[in-house]
Amino acid sequence: MWLFIRRALQVIGLCGVVALGGLVWRQSIDNSFIEACVFGMMALTAIAVVAGFGDGGSGAIALMPVEQGADSVVRVAEQRFAADIALVVKLLQSHLTANTNYSETLTRANADLPQLRSTEEIRTVVLTLIDENRKVQAKIDELSKSLDESVNKFEKLRSNLAEANDKAMRDALTGLGNRRFFDQELSMALEDDPVVCLMMCDLDNFKAINDKFGHAVGDMVLKQFADILNAAARRDDLAARLGGEEFAMVMPSVSPVDAGRVADHIRRQLEAKKWMLGGSVALGKVTASFGVARRRSGETAADFFKRADAALYRAKSDGRNRVVLDLDA
Repeated sequence: MWLFIRRALQVIGLCGVVALGGLVWRQSIDNSFIEACVFGMMALTAIAVVAGFGDGGSGAIALMPVEQGADSVVRVAEQRFAADIALVVKLLQSHLTANTNYSETLTRANADLPQLRSTEEIRTVVLTLIDENRKVQAKIDELSKSLDESVNKFEKLRSNLAEANDKAMRDALTGLGNRRFFDQELSMALEDDPVVCLMMCDLDNFKAINDKFGHAVGDMVLKQFADILNAAARRDDLAARLGGEEFAMVMPSVSPVDAGRVADHIRRQLEAKKWMLGGSVALGKVTASFGVARRRSGETAADFFKRADAALYRAKSDGRNRVVLDLDA
């Protein structure tokens, strides 16, 4: 793409020579042709800048919500991005000035042509235009190089922004999506698929684990439970840690019965896991409770979440370590 644009800029930069041929043979030239040369170069330059931005031709970078921990990273990247935008604007202004000067030279030459009477006078005009063309070509080459450097910077900044946004949407401990990721993905799933189930899960008596064995052991339990969730998730399922010991999984295109089977599979895997803390010290059995609901027609994400959470609460109230389905869909 950039090679093509540079070639186009070079061709347009030689428009002065083409115009000169017309001047010599016809003794006149339409000023609109000069304007076309100038604005043609400006347009292709602008296209060159825009071509490096965004995805899908949108010309913009969409920023997702960020958590406080990654906020400063995104802000710094945005400031650098704005600085490079200003640099490109300055380059374009310089290019516009050069083209304006070139246009004025052509206009003066056009005005002088009817008064030319000798080959020496014509030769002087020719040399002047050739010299001006070389200056403009040098400016074009300089601008093209600067734009290439700016595009490389933009690509790096865009990559840094994407990385910062991804980190801001992930739970640092487990690597699962965080609450903001969950809210976003749930809303998108409800827009894309009318048949969506939501699994809510909560580790039983997790506070007792932290109190007895310490937060390091509690973190280990959270991470390994997240691994079990990820392993059980289907291709389109999205697992997230909502906070503390509470997790959720968005499950598109599945019946509540099948979603319940997945939840029970996760429950049994967790219950059967042997937790050893080194040597002969055993953590004991770790269990979790689950609530599963299917979205009702026209139901909002907030109401859908409340029903799944209510099913989880019933699983806790009924004795924990179980799966409760909300079949009222």
